[in-house]
Amino acid sequence: MTQKIWVRLSHGHNRERKAARAWAARHAEDMNAWGSAVDPVLWREGLDWAAAFADFARPRLDRLAAAGVNLGGGGGVELLYLLTRLIRPALALETGVAAGWSTSAILAAMRANESGLLLSSDFPFFRLADPERYIGYVVPDDLKRRWTLRTKGDRRNLEEFLLPDTRVDLVHYDSDKTRNGREFFLRRVRPHLTNRHVIVMDDIQDNLVFREYAERQRAFRVFEYEGKYIGVAGAGLPALERRRP
Repeated sequence: MTQKIWVRLSHGHNRERKAARAWAARHAEDMNAWGSAVDPVLWREGLDWAAAFADFARPRLDRLAAAGVNLGGGGGVELLYLLTRLIRPALALETGVAAGWSTSAILAAMRANESGLLLSSDFPFFRLADPERYIGYVVPDDLKRRWTLRTKGDRRNLEEFLLPDTRVDLVHYDSDKTRNGREFFLRRVRPHLTNRHVIVMDDIQDNLVFREYAERQRAFRVFEYEGKYIGVAGAGLPALERRRP
């Protein structure tokens, strides 16, 4: 935590963040238009699921917020739902669970696929009492049979998850947003990615790590979402886009 605070206050970080936001804004496109073009039926399915899930989750989160516990909301869950339906991952890996919006999107799409397992890594909110009980708070019980959660932090959790023969098709990164955190994760996961993998990275406006990764891939996409940016890249992305009419 001390390292994160120091990085955020440094002049170099501020310059990089400005450059990253400008790059993301330059490449950003409309998520709804892209999803509709790739597969309009599955995109609509994801939008409908996201709306229904928000109706389920928000009252629970509002009750917590009234008690002084704010777990935040979800960002771009319809995108994760669509990608999971399209890729049909045998194994997906997620870092950063929080309340469980993205977790629920991936698991709901896996249920629709009737296949897939999700590994999720998180670390408890240190500022809350008994914090582990809030991780994945809104994930419905009927989705949890495909889910494995570890709460020791990414570096320790990934050692448990990424065994020598582990192969990952879909990745959602939403944990340590520092350059060091993202670079460590990409190095650690790279040997375990399949030749059809797709990586989704949230808050790519914080630094240039996603740009450096994406520009080495055959294709990438950037989507603006509520003033922030989500990046999507990986070997499997071009195959998904060939679905366009």
